[in-house]
Amino acid sequence: MRVVVYLLSTFAFVLQLAGAVLVVLDVKQAQDNVTTFKQRLDEANSKKEEHLQQMAAQSGRAVRGWRGGSIHLPTIPEQARGPLADQIGPSSMIERRALTEFVAAQYAISKVRRWSGVGLLFAGLAIGYVASMLSAS
Repeated sequence: MRVVVYLLSTFAFVLQLAGAVLVVLDVKQAQDNVTTFKQRLDEANSKKEEHLQQMAAQSGRAVRGWRGGSIHLPTIPEQARGPLADQIGPSSMIERRALTEFVAAQYAISKVRRWSGVGLLFAGLAIGYVASMLSAS
């Protein structure tokens, strides 16, 4: 009877370890995806700042026109620059791409691997419970 209890306990421990490794791999992949997403959002924010600086430099500027005249470029109010940069600037495209890649990467994680890990953990718990009940009798 002792051999059966030891075998069941060892089998339960191995199942729990295997399940834990699979779950940890899943969590690691999810954390890597979030880190990449945050980096892309930071990149989009820096592009937005560059775009705002370019708009500020171009706003109201005069350029030489034909025959020595000058052409005044449109003046963009400061409070309108932020929404304009969000709508038509390069940052919105980078943000959309980052979000699309993040969602795709989250679902690229194998559901079989994820739920196999959880199943192995629960199987290890159940077998460990049976082993502890047998050892008590």
